[in-house]
Amino acid sequence: MSIKTNKLTHAYNPGTPFEHLALDGITLNIPQGKVTAIIGQTGSGKSTFVQHLNALLIPTSGSVDIENYHIEAGTKIKDVKELRKKVGLVFQFPEYQLFEETIEKDIAFGPKNFGSTEEEASELVKKVIPVVGLDETYLERSPFDLSGGQKRRVAIAGILVLDPDVLVLDEPTAGLDPQGADEMMSLFMNLNKKEGKTVLLVSHDMEHVKNYCDHVIVFDHGKVKIESDVREFFQHPEYMEEIGINPPAVIRLKKMLNEKGFNIPDEIIEMDELAAYVKEQVICHE
Repeated sequence: MSIKTNKLTHAYNPGTPFEHLALDGITLNIPQGKVTAIIGQTGSGKSTFVQHLNALLIPTSGSVDIENYHIEAGTKIKDVKELRKKVGLVFQFPEYQLFEETIEKDIAFGPKNFGSTEEEASELVKKVIPVVGLDETYLERSPFDLSGGQKRRVAIAGILVLDPDVLVLDEPTAGLDPQGADEMMSLFMNLNKKEGKTVLLVSHDMEHVKNYCDHVIVFDHGKVKIESDVREFFQHPEYMEEIGINPPAVIRLKKMLNEKGFNIPDEIIEMDELAAYVKEQVICHE
């Protein structure tokens, strides 16, 4: 499912003293079937951008094209409900997506909204709940009695149950412990590799970006600062320094070793590559 934006601009409170330009002329062609990271400092425009992808926000000017859906200011969007089924957005704060009395009703809301019967929706819920690491004992519980990490799992289940073509994930592992975060990332990668879903990952976690993503887009003050293949991106630690984001551990270690007298090639960005190179250099100097 192709995603293109053309000079996408969004201003909050336009024409008032509180006007704020959150996006300023974003033109992108997001790779289909890939995992794309969207990174940048808080306030750089990342969350505003992804909310345009299923028409939760409408451009102030410019446009968004997703398959045969065209979104621009002043035009009526055809089949916006169907678009939101195809492009599933998991918010940064899962509380924004939870509103029903029970977890089962919350996850079933989407399928029922799209015409599933009560029984069909219930079956879909039972299929998706173990996928996010929960079990059926949770279904009658209130979503508001859960921990932050559990709420996030339920919010993700509420999107996955609709089987979207595009998954847009705004900080999807926030609130999860390291094991839970790895489980969630493995789930998203499985959906990408085995089912061909396009995944957009808004994240501050550079370990996840390096380990799981194919493509990187860096936002800065409402503009696209950098767009790059993920391997190329991590060969340039100055990119992360410029936007104030902490690099992955292997990049920090490489920098430290270079400061100690090594001369490690830029293309080495994996820990096993780094270990092998350092070992070779040490042997050569013995």
